Amino acid sequence: MPLWLKALFLQRKHSNQHHIGMDEKTMHFVIFCVGNVADALHISERETYNRMMRSGIIRSYIVPCYDVLHTFSREYIVEDLIDLMRKKGVAA
Repeated sequence: MPLWLKALFLQRKHSNQHHIGMDEKTMHFVIFCVGNVADALHISERETYNRMMRSGIIRSYIVPCYDVLHTFSREYIVEDLIDLMRKKGVAA
């Protein structure tokens, strides 16, 4: 788990800046998603995170759908998120 990403989430949670209302297990799932999508796209985790935040994928999809999404396989989740990123114009 990249410490910079966890630190960023915790900082935003405590400052209420861009707070996206997630508990720790959801935060770990977001980190899992960001890391695996970054690996699949061969880009940095930071860039993946920025694209997902800019497009609203974390706030409007991953966090609210955590209960369902976390039951799927890693491969399905990565493919689903990359498809969504493409639809939103933040992945090629």
